[in-house]
Amino acid sequence: MRRRVFTVQLLDLLEHRELWGVSAVNNYYSADTWGIPSQTFLQWYLVAAAVAIGLSLYSRMTARRSPVVVDAVRRPLTPPEIGALTSDYQAVLASMAILRSAELISTEGKTKLALTAEDKSRLDWFTRTVHKRLGNGKVPLRQVRLMGRLNVALAQLRTTLIDEGYLQRPQDGLTAAFRTVPILAVIGLGVVRLVAGIAGGKPVGFLLLTIIVLALMIPLLRIKRRRTALGDSELRRLKHENSYLSPKLRPAYTSYGPSLAGLSAALFGSGALVLIDPALAGAVAAGAAYSPGGGGSSYYSCGSSSGSSGSDGGGGSGSSCGGGGCGG
Repeated sequence: MRRRVFTVQLLDLLEHRELWGVSAVNNYYSADTWGIPSQTFLQWYLVAAAVAIGLSLYSRMTARRSPVVVDAVRRPLTPPEIGALTSDYQAVLASMAILRSAELISTEGKTKLALTAEDKSRLDWFTRTVHKRLGNGKVPLRQVRLMGRLNVALAQLRTTLIDEGYLQRPQDGLTAAFRTVPILAVIGLGVVRLVAGIAGGKPVGFLLLTIIVLALMIPLLRIKRRRTALGDSELRRLKHENSYLSPKLRPAYTSYGPSLAGLSAALFGSGALVLIDPALAGAVAAGAAYSPGGGGSSYYSCGSSSGSSGSDGGGGSGSSCGGGGCGG
């Protein structure tokens, strides 16, 4: 009799333990992850994502702000400086257009004449440097060679524009990465919640989609911009005021003179040099695929040089010349 009672009690205990285990498992899967309902978490997560994106964009906009300049009257930019707002290559194009229009270099890019005192007074320092680096043209003209010879001068040109607020200072990888820290933090939180939600058998489709969207934004926020907001504004203004120099309108550069020919190349690129001298344009463009710069708008061929040679000699032409599921 006692054995029978003991057996019944033991079976009862085992039955209750089994029921308790099933109940615990059911409670685990039915409970909200971290005690926060999926919909509530997703709502707040989207708010956090929006704030993180806003902080990252604000950091990017702050980097593009121009330094405060006390003197509201800015000096006119030379054609190579205007070209440098777009790329190093376009700065060189501007100088080449000036030199060829003034018959100071040949169609092969060789120096034809030494610069006279008058030439030196009317040419900007960068164009004089380009003339010097071209030399007698013992080797064929190639963009990659010419850009390499002008690395230091281009760094000085950029430094002047950086100091005057037209170009952004080069940013290292750490600075670019810091800009995306808020988004990375939100992504990290989302991944932890995602794993917990999957373990708890919760729907996580919307959360996963949000994380993917945030991850795709990181490369976009790390893209480097060459110009500041002031640089963008100045370039738009110059293109508008000098639209008549666009190569599409086939302007008569011989009538306008070397300075405006250089300004056209600075604003509108190699098309101006093609109109001035197609053979020279082809020679300058040769080897472009191997150029370290490639004319990209965000390229900095070397670190900013201390000081600037911008005050060396004449200032050149003026800048304007006439008219499924929730969140786990």
